[in-house]
Amino acid sequence: MKKRWLGIRIMIGLCAALGWWGLLYPELALTPDTVVLRLSDEGGILREQPLEWDFDSTLYRDLLNAGPDRITFRSKLFTDLGALLEALNHGNK
Repeated sequence: MKKRWLGIRIMIGLCAALGWWGLLYPELALTPDTVVLRLSDEGGILREQPLEWDFDSTLYRDLLNAGPDRITFRSKLFTDLGALLEALNHGNK
């Protein structure tokens, strides 16, 4: 049990460290691989928008000024970690 908590604490520390660098240097975190712009059409369907990418764009400032209803956060790491924890919990029953 102690090994599991140690692993969870290490993952949380790693995520916090990576997040900290993303705050200090947003151009390292906001790359074409990590940001996808989607706009909803008249029917409410989200459609991906092509993004012309350069480091001099105002994307970071636009994200800071966007309201909470305009931004959706998804993390592959958290999704995979959640699936792993769920599988571990089902295995212990």
